[in-house]
Amino acid sequence: MSNKKKSINERDQRIDAVLKKWKSAGIVVEAKKAEVKDWFENFEPSEQDDMVFILEKVEVFSYVQIQKWLGFLSEELKKIFNNDFSGVRFYPLGNSPSASGGNFLYSIRKKLKISQKCFPYEPFTNINLADIKALVFIDDIIGSGDQAISFFEEKLSTIPQNIKKYYANLVAFEKGLRKVEENAGFEKVISAKIVSEEYKAFSDNSCYFPDPKLRKRLKEICEKYGNQLYPDHPLGYEDSQSLFIFPHNVPNNTLPIIWAGPDSESEPGMIWRPLWKRVKLPPQKPDGKPQPRISQKPEIIDKKQEMQQNLSITNSPGTTVIQGNGNIINTSLPTTGKKPLRELFDKLAKRYDEELKKSLE
Repeated sequence: MSNKKKSINERDQRIDAVLKKWKSAGIVVEAKKAEVKDWFENFEPSEQDDMVFILEKVEVFSYVQIQKWLGFLSEELKKIFNNDFSGVRFYPLGNSPSASGGNFLYSIRKKLKISQKCFPYEPFTNINLADIKALVFIDDIIGSGDQAISFFEEKLSTIPQNIKKYYANLVAFEKGLRKVEENAGFEKVISAKIVSEEYKAFSDNSCYFPDPKLRKRLKEICEKYGNQLYPDHPLGYEDSQSLFIFPHNVPNNTLPIIWAGPDSESEPGMIWRPLWKRVKLPPQKPDGKPQPRISQKPEIIDKKQEMQQNLSITNSPGTTVIQGNGNIINTSLPTTGKKPLRELFDKLAKRYDEELKKSLE
Protein backbone atom coordinates (compact mmCIF):
# COMPACT_ATOMS: atom_id res chain seq x y z
CA MET A 1 0.00 0.00 0.00
CA SER A 2 1.34 3.43 -0.97
CA ASN A 3 1.96 6.05 1.71
CA LYS A 4 -0.81 8.19 0.22
CA LYS A 5 -3.39 5.40 0.44
CA LYS A 6 -2.23 4.53 3.93
CA SER A 7 -2.67 8.17 4.99
CA ILE A 8 -6.19 8.29 3.51
CA ASN A 9 -7.15 5.04 5.25
CA GLU A 10 -5.88 6.31 8.59
CA ARG A 11 -7.80 9.56 8.11
CA ASP A 12 -11.00 7.64 7.32
CA GLN A 13 -10.58 5.56 10.48
CA ARG A 14 -10.16 8.68 12.59
CA ILE A 15 -13.23 10.26 10.98
CA ASP A 16 -15.28 7.13 11.71
CA ALA A 17 -14.15 7.27 15.35
CA VAL A 18 -15.35 10.90 15.60
CA LEU A 19 -18.71 10.04 14.05
CA LYS A 20 -19.12 7.17 16.50
CA LYS A 21 -18.55 9.62 19.35
CA TRP A 22 -21.00 12.14 17.87
CA LYS A 23 -23.64 9.45 17.42
CA SER A 24 -24.47 9.74 21.13
CA ALA A 25 -25.51 13.34 20.40
CA GLY A 26 -28.19 12.06 18.03
CA ILE A 27 -26.59 12.54 14.60
CA VAL A 28 -27.36 10.35 11.60
CA VAL A 29 -23.90 8.93 10.90
CA GLU A 30 -24.13 8.41 7.15
CA ALA A 31 -25.56 11.86 6.49
CA LYS A 32 -22.98 13.48 8.75
CA LYS A 33 -20.14 11.54 7.13
CA ALA A 34 -21.09 13.07 3.78
CA GLU A 35 -21.03 16.55 5.35
CA VAL A 36 -17.63 15.86 6.90
CA LYS A 37 -16.21 14.84 3.54
CA ASP A 38 -17.66 17.97 1.93
CA TRP A 39 -16.10 20.06 4.71
CA PHE A 40 -12.64 18.62 4.03
CA GLU A 41 -12.97 19.73 0.41
CA ASN A 42 -12.78 23.35 1.63
CA PHE A 43 -9.09 22.85 2.40
CA GLU A 44 -5.95 22.27 0.38
CA PRO A 45 -4.86 18.60 0.20
CA SER A 46 -1.79 19.49 2.25
CA GLU A 47 -4.04 20.88 5.02
CA GLN A 48 -6.57 18.08 5.27
CA ASP A 49 -4.61 15.81 7.60
CA ASP A 50 -4.21 18.71 10.01
CA MET A 51 -7.95 19.39 9.89
CA VAL A 52 -8.56 15.91 11.29
CA PHE A 53 -7.05 17.20 14.54
CA ILE A 54 -9.64 19.99 14.61
CA LEU A 55 -12.43 17.55 13.77
CA GLU A 56 -11.44 15.25 16.63
CA LYS A 57 -11.66 18.04 19.20
CA VAL A 58 -15.05 19.47 18.24
CA GLU A 59 -17.36 19.03 21.26
CA VAL A 60 -20.96 18.30 20.36
CA PHE A 61 -23.25 18.69 23.35
CA SER A 62 -26.09 16.19 23.37
CA TYR A 63 -29.72 17.01 24.05
CA VAL A 64 -29.43 14.99 27.26
CA GLN A 65 -26.49 17.12 28.42
CA ILE A 66 -28.37 20.33 27.65
CA GLN A 67 -31.35 19.14 29.68
CA LYS A 68 -29.03 18.26 32.55
CA TRP A 69 -27.57 21.77 32.55
CA LEU A 70 -31.03 23.33 32.33
CA GLY A 71 -31.91 21.22 35.36
CA PHE A 72 -28.97 22.71 37.28
CA LEU A 73 -30.07 26.23 36.35
CA SER A 74 -33.69 25.52 37.28
CA GLU A 75 -32.77 24.22 40.72
CA GLU A 76 -30.61 27.26 41.40
CA LEU A 77 -33.43 29.59 40.30
CA LYS A 78 -35.83 27.80 42.65
CA LYS A 79 -33.36 28.46 45.45
CA ILE A 80 -32.92 32.14 44.54
CA PHE A 81 -36.66 32.86 44.35
CA ASN A 82 -37.70 30.42 47.09
CA ASN A 83 -39.85 28.66 44.48
CA ASP A 84 -42.07 31.75 44.09
CA PHE A 85 -42.00 32.96 40.48
CA SER A 86 -45.21 35.01 40.53
CA GLY A 87 -43.30 38.27 40.02
CA VAL A 88 -40.59 36.86 37.74
CA ARG A 89 -40.46 37.05 33.96
CA PHE A 90 -38.15 35.02 31.70
CA TYR A 91 -36.62 36.12 28.39
CA PRO A 92 -33.84 35.06 26.04
CA LEU A 93 -30.80 37.31 26.20
CA GLY A 94 -30.78 39.20 22.92
CA ASN A 95 -32.68 41.66 20.77
CA SER A 96 -35.25 39.19 19.49
CA PRO A 97 -37.66 36.59 20.92
CA SER A 98 -35.88 34.17 18.58
CA ALA A 99 -32.47 34.72 20.21
CA SER A 100 -30.58 31.53 21.08
CA GLY A 101 -31.75 31.51 24.70
CA GLY A 102 -35.33 31.22 23.45
CA ASN A 103 -34.66 27.60 22.55
CA PHE A 104 -34.51 26.72 26.24
CA LEU A 105 -37.52 28.61 27.61
CA TYR A 106 -39.96 25.73 27.22
CA SER A 107 -37.64 23.33 29.05
CA ILE A 108 -37.03 25.85 31.84
CA ARG A 109 -40.76 26.39 32.23
CA LYS A 110 -41.40 22.66 32.37
CA LYS A 111 -38.65 22.03 34.94
CA LEU A 112 -39.83 24.90 37.13
CA LYS A 113 -43.49 23.86 36.70
CA ILE A 114 -44.68 27.44 36.52
CA SER A 115 -47.30 29.40 34.61
CA GLN A 116 -46.89 30.43 31.01
CA LYS A 117 -47.49 34.05 32.04
CA CYS A 118 -43.92 34.05 33.41
CA PHE A 119 -42.71 33.64 29.81
CA PRO A 120 -44.30 36.52 27.86
CA TYR A 121 -43.68 36.60 24.16
CA GLU A 122 -43.72 40.38 23.87
CA PRO A 123 -40.48 42.25 24.72
CA PHE A 124 -40.01 43.22 28.37
CA THR A 125 -39.93 46.86 27.23
CA ASN A 126 -43.58 46.46 26.19
CA ILE A 127 -45.02 44.88 29.33
CA ASN A 128 -46.27 46.46 32.54
CA LEU A 129 -43.45 46.09 35.07
CA ALA A 130 -45.45 47.41 38.02
CA ASP A 131 -45.77 44.02 39.74
CA ILE A 132 -42.51 42.53 38.46
CA LYS A 133 -39.73 41.91 40.98
CA ALA A 134 -37.18 40.22 38.70
CA LEU A 135 -36.24 39.56 35.08
CA VAL A 136 -34.31 36.40 34.19
CA PHE A 137 -32.42 36.24 30.89
CA ILE A 138 -31.47 32.86 29.41
CA ASP A 139 -28.54 32.26 27.05
CA ASP A 140 -26.44 29.41 25.70
CA ILE A 141 -22.85 30.63 26.09
CA ILE A 142 -20.73 33.45 27.48
CA GLY A 143 -17.61 33.87 25.37
CA SER A 144 -15.91 37.23 25.76
CA GLY A 145 -18.85 38.59 27.77
CA ASP A 146 -19.16 41.66 25.54
CA GLN A 147 -22.60 40.72 24.19
CA ALA A 148 -24.14 40.45 27.66
CA ILE A 149 -22.52 43.71 28.80
CA SER A 150 -23.75 45.59 25.72
CA PHE A 151 -27.23 44.13 26.14
CA PHE A 152 -27.39 45.29 29.74
CA GLU A 153 -26.16 48.78 28.92
CA GLU A 154 -28.51 49.22 25.96
CA LYS A 155 -31.64 47.47 27.23
CA LEU A 156 -31.56 47.13 31.01
CA SER A 157 -29.87 50.23 32.39
CA THR A 158 -33.15 52.16 32.35
CA ILE A 159 -35.17 49.42 34.07
CA PRO A 160 -35.94 50.43 37.67
CA GLN A 161 -33.31 49.22 40.12
CA ASN A 162 -35.89 47.58 42.36
CA ILE A 163 -36.45 45.06 39.55
CA LYS A 164 -33.53 42.68 39.83
CA LYS A 165 -31.94 41.25 36.71
CA TYR A 166 -30.49 37.75 36.51
CA TYR A 167 -28.50 36.09 33.74
CA ALA A 168 -28.58 32.27 33.43
CA ASN A 169 -26.50 30.48 30.81
CA LEU A 170 -25.39 26.97 29.96
CA VAL A 171 -21.65 27.42 29.36
CA ALA A 172 -19.35 30.29 30.25
CA PHE A 173 -15.69 30.95 29.61
CA GLU A 174 -14.36 31.93 33.01
CA LYS A 175 -12.68 35.14 31.81
CA GLY A 176 -15.86 36.30 30.03
CA LEU A 177 -17.99 35.39 33.04
CA ARG A 178 -15.86 37.51 35.38
CA LYS A 179 -16.02 40.37 32.89
CA VAL A 180 -19.84 40.26 32.88
CA GLU A 181 -19.96 40.08 36.67
CA GLU A 182 -17.71 43.12 36.96
CA ASN A 183 -19.09 45.29 34.16
CA ALA A 184 -22.82 44.52 33.88
CA GLY A 185 -25.41 45.17 36.55
CA PHE A 186 -26.91 41.71 36.89
CA GLU A 187 -27.83 40.72 40.42
CA LYS A 188 -26.31 37.33 39.74
CA VAL A 189 -24.85 35.46 36.76
CA ILE A 190 -25.55 31.72 36.90
CA SER A 191 -23.60 29.32 34.68
CA ALA A 192 -24.26 25.58 34.51
CA LYS A 193 -20.71 24.88 33.30
CA ILE A 194 -17.69 27.18 33.62
CA VAL A 195 -14.67 26.50 31.41
CA SER A 196 -11.17 27.97 31.64
CA GLU A 197 -8.89 29.41 28.97
CA GLU A 198 -7.70 25.84 28.41
CA TYR A 199 -10.84 25.39 26.30
CA LYS A 200 -9.72 28.05 23.84
CA ALA A 201 -8.36 26.03 20.95
CA PHE A 202 -5.07 27.89 20.52
CA SER A 203 -4.35 29.33 23.94
CA ASP A 204 -0.89 28.63 25.34
CA ASN A 205 -2.38 26.18 27.82
CA SER A 206 -4.89 24.64 25.39
CA CYS A 207 -6.27 21.30 26.58
CA TYR A 208 -6.91 20.38 22.95
CA PHE A 209 -3.52 20.98 21.39
CA PRO A 210 -0.73 20.93 23.98
CA ASP A 211 1.98 20.54 21.32
CA PRO A 212 3.03 24.14 20.45
CA LYS A 213 4.16 23.29 16.90
CA LEU A 214 0.89 21.58 16.02
CA ARG A 215 -1.11 24.33 17.72
CA LYS A 216 0.70 27.03 15.75
CA ARG A 217 0.18 25.19 12.47
CA LEU A 218 -3.54 24.65 13.10
CA LYS A 219 -4.04 28.25 14.17
CA GLU A 220 -2.44 29.53 10.97
CA ILE A 221 -4.78 27.43 8.83
CA CYS A 222 -7.85 28.48 10.83
CA GLU A 223 -6.83 32.15 10.64
CA LYS A 224 -6.13 31.90 6.92
CA TYR A 225 -9.70 30.88 6.15
CA GLY A 226 -11.27 32.67 9.12
CA ASN A 227 -9.99 36.01 7.78
CA GLN A 228 -11.94 35.36 4.60
CA LEU A 229 -15.07 33.93 6.21
CA TYR A 230 -15.53 36.16 9.26
CA PRO A 231 -12.92 38.93 8.94
CA ASP A 232 -13.66 40.76 12.19
CA HIS A 233 -13.51 37.56 14.23
CA PRO A 234 -11.44 34.98 12.31
CA LEU A 235 -11.15 32.64 15.32
CA GLY A 236 -14.70 33.11 16.59
CA TYR A 237 -16.52 36.08 18.08
CA GLU A 238 -14.12 38.23 20.11
CA ASP A 239 -11.40 35.60 19.65
CA SER A 240 -13.32 32.96 21.66
CA GLN A 241 -11.63 30.08 19.76
CA SER A 242 -14.43 27.76 20.86
CA LEU A 243 -15.00 24.22 19.58
CA PHE A 244 -18.48 23.86 21.10
CA ILE A 245 -21.59 22.76 19.19
CA PHE A 246 -25.10 23.00 20.64
CA PRO A 247 -27.99 20.87 19.32
CA HIS A 248 -30.09 23.91 18.38
CA ASN A 249 -27.34 25.93 16.67
CA VAL A 250 -23.62 26.70 16.56
CA PRO A 251 -22.56 29.82 18.50
CA ASN A 252 -20.47 32.36 16.61
CA ASN A 253 -17.88 31.93 19.39
CA THR A 254 -16.93 28.68 17.66
CA LEU A 255 -14.23 28.70 14.97
CA PRO A 256 -15.81 30.08 11.75
CA ILE A 257 -14.24 27.33 9.64
CA ILE A 258 -16.68 24.98 11.39
CA TRP A 259 -19.96 26.88 10.89
CA ALA A 260 -19.54 29.36 8.03
CA GLY A 261 -22.06 28.86 5.24
CA PRO A 262 -25.00 30.36 3.35
CA ASP A 263 -27.32 30.53 6.38
CA SER A 264 -24.82 32.22 8.70
CA GLU A 265 -23.43 35.75 9.00
CA SER A 266 -20.15 34.75 7.37
CA GLU A 267 -18.76 36.95 4.60
CA PRO A 268 -20.79 36.68 1.37
CA GLY A 269 -19.11 35.73 -1.87
CA MET A 270 -17.08 32.77 -0.61
CA ILE A 271 -18.60 29.31 -0.99
CA TRP A 272 -17.92 27.28 2.15
CA ARG A 273 -19.41 23.94 3.13
CA PRO A 274 -19.92 23.96 6.92
CA LEU A 275 -19.10 21.07 9.20
CA TRP A 276 -21.98 22.15 11.44
CA LYS A 277 -24.47 24.70 10.14
CA ARG A 278 -25.02 27.94 11.99
CA VAL A 279 -28.29 29.70 11.25
CA LYS A 280 -28.19 33.44 11.81
CA LEU A 281 -31.45 34.43 13.51
CA PRO A 282 -33.26 37.49 12.11
CA PRO A 283 -33.00 40.83 13.93
CA GLN A 284 -35.94 42.24 15.83
CA LYS A 285 -38.19 44.63 13.95
CA PRO A 286 -38.81 48.11 15.40
CA ASP A 287 -42.28 47.06 16.63
CA GLY A 288 -40.65 44.40 18.80
CA LYS A 289 -41.87 41.47 16.70
CA PRO A 290 -39.50 39.03 14.98
CA GLN A 291 -39.23 38.82 11.21
CA PRO A 292 -42.13 36.92 9.58
CA ARG A 293 -40.17 33.73 8.88
CA ILE A 294 -39.85 33.13 12.64
CA SER A 295 -43.58 32.91 13.20
CA GLN A 296 -43.87 30.47 16.07
CA LYS A 297 -43.44 31.19 19.75
CA PRO A 298 -40.22 29.91 21.35
CA GLU A 299 -42.16 27.40 23.44
CA ILE A 300 -43.65 25.84 20.32
CA ILE A 301 -40.35 25.79 18.44
CA ASP A 302 -38.55 24.24 21.40
CA LYS A 303 -41.26 21.61 21.93
CA LYS A 304 -40.87 20.49 18.32
CA GLN A 305 -37.09 20.34 18.70
CA GLU A 306 -37.50 18.46 21.95
CA MET A 307 -39.76 15.91 20.26
CA GLN A 308 -37.46 15.51 17.29
CA GLN A 309 -34.32 15.02 19.36
CA ASN A 310 -35.81 12.99 22.20
CA LEU A 311 -38.03 10.48 20.41
CA SER A 312 -37.26 6.79 20.52
CA ILE A 313 -39.38 4.31 18.62
CA THR A 314 -40.40 0.79 19.53
CA ASN A 315 -42.35 -1.22 16.97
CA SER A 316 -44.99 -3.86 17.62
CA PRO A 317 -47.59 -5.32 15.22
CA GLY A 318 -49.96 -2.55 14.20
CA THR A 319 -48.65 -0.04 16.76
CA THR A 320 -45.73 2.33 17.19
CA VAL A 321 -45.01 3.46 20.74
CA ILE A 322 -43.26 6.83 20.89
CA GLN A 323 -41.52 7.66 24.11
CA GLY A 324 -40.26 11.13 25.00
CA ASN A 325 -39.51 12.49 28.45
CA GLY A 326 -41.86 9.97 30.01
CA ASN A 327 -44.76 10.73 27.65
CA ILE A 328 -46.06 7.74 25.73
CA ILE A 329 -48.23 8.13 22.67
CA ASN A 330 -49.74 5.19 20.81
CA THR A 331 -50.30 5.64 17.10
CA SER A 332 -52.07 2.91 15.19
CA LEU A 333 -50.26 1.83 12.05
CA PRO A 334 -51.13 -0.66 9.31
CA THR A 335 -49.79 -4.08 10.13
CA THR A 336 -48.27 -4.27 6.67
CA GLY A 337 -45.76 -1.50 7.16
CA LYS A 338 -44.26 1.22 9.32
CA LYS A 339 -44.64 4.94 8.85
CA PRO A 340 -41.36 6.84 8.51
CA LEU A 341 -40.26 8.85 11.55
CA ARG A 342 -40.46 12.14 9.64
CA GLU A 343 -44.12 11.60 8.70
CA LEU A 344 -44.91 10.57 12.25
CA PHE A 345 -43.06 13.53 13.75
CA ASP A 346 -44.77 16.02 11.43
CA LYS A 347 -48.16 14.65 12.44
CA LEU A 348 -47.37 14.95 16.14
CA ALA A 349 -45.72 18.36 15.77
CA LYS A 350 -48.86 19.69 14.12
CA ARG A 351 -50.93 18.38 17.00
CA TYR A 352 -48.58 19.96 19.57
CA ASP A 353 -48.67 23.24 17.65
CA GLU A 354 -52.44 23.35 17.93
CA GLU A 355 -52.42 22.48 21.63
CA LEU A 356 -49.65 24.91 22.52
CA LYS A 357 -51.14 27.76 20.55
CA LYS A 358 -54.39 27.33 22.45
CA SER A 359 -52.59 27.27 25.80
CA LEU A 360 -50.44 30.31 24.96
CA GLU A 361 -53.24 32.50 23.65
